[in-house]
Amino acid sequence: MKHRIYLDHNATSKLRPFVKAAMMEAMDNCGNPSSIHMDGQTARKLVENARKAIISSLGTYSAEVVFTSGATEAAQLALESAKAMGLNLAFIGAGEHPAIMAYAKQLFENLVVIPIDGNGNIDCRWLEARLAQAQNAGQKAFVAVQAANNEIGIINPLSKISGIVKNHGAALMVDAVQAFGKIPPDDYAGYADWLIISPHKIGGPLGVGALLLAPGIEGARNRPGGGQEKGLRSGTPNIPAIRGFGVASALAGDVAEFAATTCALRDKFEQEIMTQWPDAIIFGHAASRLPNTSCFAIPNWSAEHMVIALDLAGVSISSGSACSSGSVKASATLLVLKAPEQLAKCAVRVSFGWNNEAADLGKIIAAMQNADMRRRNAAA
Repeated sequence: MKHRIYLDHNATSKLRPFVKAAMMEAMDNCGNPSSIHMDGQTARKLVENARKAIISSLGTYSAEVVFTSGATEAAQLALESAKAMGLNLAFIGAGEHPAIMAYAKQLFENLVVIPIDGNGNIDCRWLEARLAQAQNAGQKAFVAVQAANNEIGIINPLSKISGIVKNHGAALMVDAVQAFGKIPPDDYAGYADWLIISPHKIGGPLGVGALLLAPGIEGARNRPGGGQEKGLRSGTPNIPAIRGFGVASALAGDVAEFAATTCALRDKFEQEIMTQWPDAIIFGHAASRLPNTSCFAIPNWSAEHMVIALDLAGVSISSGSACSSGSVKASATLLVLKAPEQLAKCAVRVSFGWNNEAADLGKIIAAMQNADMRRRNAAA
C-alpha cells in the first residue's frame, strides 16, 4: 500500500509511538485495579498516575478526573450532573457537538440555543442579556459551549464567557475535546465547572475520555453498577487506554511546539490554496482558530467530490458535510454563519497533526490540482 497523507486529525489522530508502547506494556498487566493484591494495585497505580498526568497537562486547573469510554459519555455525565444539581435551564451553544445537544434536549425541558456571531463565536451580548433575565426570574442555569469548534476551528473567548456566566450565578460546561493538547490549557480549562476531554485527537487512544469536575461540582450518582470511577461511572477501567491517555497528555504538554508546527503548515497550505484557487473561501480566517485547522471551500467543487478524489490519490481530508440517509447536507455550522448553502456544500476541512511535515503540503496541493483538472475536463 502506498504511503498516504493523513490530514484529518480533528476526527482522530494516529497513535504516537511512545503512547502505543506504553499501552502495550500495560496490556501485560492482568490486574483489576479494584483488587487488593499486587497485580491489582499495579493496575490501580497506572490509573492514578494517568489522572495526575492529565491534571498536570492542564496547568493550574484543579479538578476531579472521572474516566469514561469517550467524550460522548463524559458529556452525558456532565449533563446528568447539572440536572442532579437542580440546574433546570440549559443554554447550549449553536455550534455544539450533537453528543451534547441531543442529550440535553432529552434531559431538559427548558433549553435555549445560544446564537453565534459572524465569526463563529458565542454571542456574548445575547448570552449576558438572557442570563440576566434568567437570574431575575430565579431560574438556575448552566451554559454549555465548545472551547473550539471541530469543523472550522474557531476558539471561543472563554474568559469573557466565564465572567458573564459567573456574574449571573450560572455554571459553565466546556467541551474541550478539540482544544486539548492544541492550545494553552489556561485558555479553556480554568473556566470550566465541567470539562470534557479525550486523547484521540492528539495521538492518544480511542475509546477513552474524561470528565473533570471542578471543586464544588457534584456528579450524578444515578447509574447502577460497581461505581468504580468515584461512584459516578461503573465498569472495570480500560487500563491500557487510560495508560495511553496519561502518556498522550504528558506528551501533549508542549502545546507551544505543536501550535507553532501545525500553524506554520496550516498557514502555508492556505497560501497555496489562495494562489492556486483565488476564488476559494477560507472560513474563520479572521478569527482566533485552532493552529492546525483549515476549513475552506472552492466554489462549484463539491466537498463530496473533493474528498473522494483526494482519497483515491492517497490523501485523507474531511468533508464539511454530514451524510445522512444517503444524502449530503450542507454544514450546519457554516449555515449558522450564514454561508450560502451551495458554498457550504463545498466546504472541506484539513486538520494537521503531530506527524505531518512540510512535504505533505506539496503532495496535497498536487493531488488537488490533478483532481481539479480531471473535474474540469469531465465538465467540458
